[in-house]
Amino acid sequence: MTNTVSILDKYTELWQNCKIQSNLLPDLEKIAEKLCYDRGFYEKIECYYPNIPWYWVGILHALTHFDGSSQFLEQVTRKLSAIQADQISANSAARLLAFDKFNDFKGKDDQGITPFVWSGTNHTKTYDTDPGCAAILYFLEALGLKDDQTEQGEFSLTVASDTVFKNCSFPSTKLLANEKISVKAGTQLQVTQIALADSHHVRVLLKSPFQDKQVWFIYGEHVQIQGSKLAAAPSKPKTLVEKIIAYCQKKGYRIDREPGQKNIVYIEGMNPDGTLNNNALNVWNDLRTVIEFKDGKPVMIGCWEATTNPGKYYVKNPMNPKGAAIIAFGQYTSWRVGMHGHASRHEALVQCNPVTVHRDANRNGTRDAGEPIDSGVFAINQHWGGDNPHSDVGKWSAGCQVGRTKQGHREFMAIVKSDPRYLADRNFVFTATIIDGKDLLAHFPAS
Repeated sequence: MTNTVSILDKYTELWQNCKIQSNLLPDLEKIAEKLCYDRGFYEKIECYYPNIPWYWVGILHALTHFDGSSQFLEQVTRKLSAIQADQISANSAARLLAFDKFNDFKGKDDQGITPFVWSGTNHTKTYDTDPGCAAILYFLEALGLKDDQTEQGEFSLTVASDTVFKNCSFPSTKLLANEKISVKAGTQLQVTQIALADSHHVRVLLKSPFQDKQVWFIYGEHVQIQGSKLAAAPSKPKTLVEKIIAYCQKKGYRIDREPGQKNIVYIEGMNPDGTLNNNALNVWNDLRTVIEFKDGKPVMIGCWEATTNPGKYYVKNPMNPKGAAIIAFGQYTSWRVGMHGHASRHEALVQCNPVTVHRDANRNGTRDAGEPIDSGVFAINQHWGGDNPHSDVGKWSAGCQVGRTKQGHREFMAIVKSDPRYLADRNFVFTATIIDGKDLLAHFPAS
């Protein structure tokens, strides 16, 4: 009979000495990005197995090349029941062993190494072209991904305003009727476990089933949970950097919080003092900011005048016949360190993945309803603006995100290149978020 304890000890040792093959880094970046984007889909498994994190299921889906989404969760749920998944403990070695149990230990060699788990690591004897479970998990943990914070105990939950209980943190409009229920204000329930999920949601394990389910995702601002420190109502953001982070959380954008990680955020139509301007054409009236978390709190470590829009010259003389590009508000993981320009060639963040842009067909310099939307790689770079006056963007932007001064841009590049992920991998792909200053202050007004 197999000794499960000795197998777990072996997996612990394998994991502690695990390294991933460098040729797989580009594939792992794409997998990590898709997993985070589709997090809500995988969270649905937590309604049945709250001890299993959403990304464990996402890794299984990645190994199928993300095929068969409609049947995937149903198949996984059946198999998890067969392997007694409710007993999987919260450590990496146990979860890796669970992957092999899930796959019935298929393909193991004389050392007990299976490609399903260990492909793409130093534990296989081959140069692998596809990552296994361990390689993906290693990469996710290197990015700072951790289990959701949880709290055990006896808590009283009161619904403070009419809300929707859901089986994941996706917006309720994206869920089927059997994946959500409407719940009236005043409803009271007893809770035994609370977890902080994504996008300002809490995941609760109820003492008794409610509408036949014990696990629900709920928008945190719609409930009060007495006795919980974890789910205590956060204080309202006061500073500009706190408002930016709160806004990104509300939108469900990725926020990098690990030591040294940089968050690049552009705010359109905002002055350096945090007040709004009229966002006039051909003016350096936007902000380029870099935010880092220190001791758990966001700190703005860089702020410069910038433009997120094309200047007047390229609005009137677009490089694309459909119109000048104006980047759509949102978040994109789309830039690597590289060189921009010809006559004024300099280091910049150069687009490597698609972004979405509005095409300014009527050539007025604004995003207007009915105008074309384009997605692709258009050389929408983050570069410098050649020290033009504040009132003149000139030819320095045809749709890029541009810092006004050369020195300010040099400071920006030095800061983002100090990110530990870039220091570990010079091909690291940076994320930038472009937000509307008016919408930011509409959600979080000036104090």
